[in-house]
Amino acid sequence: MEKTINLRGEDLKLRSSLFTIISYRSVFGTELFSDIKKLENLNKDETDAALVIDILFRIIYILHKPYTKKSYDEFLMDLDFSVLSDVKELENISNTITLMLGGNEGEQDPK
Repeated sequence: MEKTINLRGEDLKLRSSLFTIISYRSVFGTELFSDIKKLENLNKDETDAALVIDILFRIIYILHKPYTKKSYDEFLMDLDFSVLSDVKELENISNTITLMLGGNEGEQDPK
């Protein structure tokens, strides 16, 4: 599946396939769906914002990786810190990830 999202005025092309799972493990050393499960298991009253942000942007990077030669660090350095202050944009990212990885948009809330 391919999709384009707008992240702080920049269009990012995303692509998911079965290789996404392998690429995620290769780059980050953890399993994609195990990390997603961590998000699902977070207590909503005690959300670890750093963990949520880390996993969300790891997934966005892996989905964008077919279109860039940047490392994960370079990818993050190009993003403005203000992206974290836009709740609507973060929800859009979350919904896009859910849709691209086989879920239904809005069905899962990784907070």
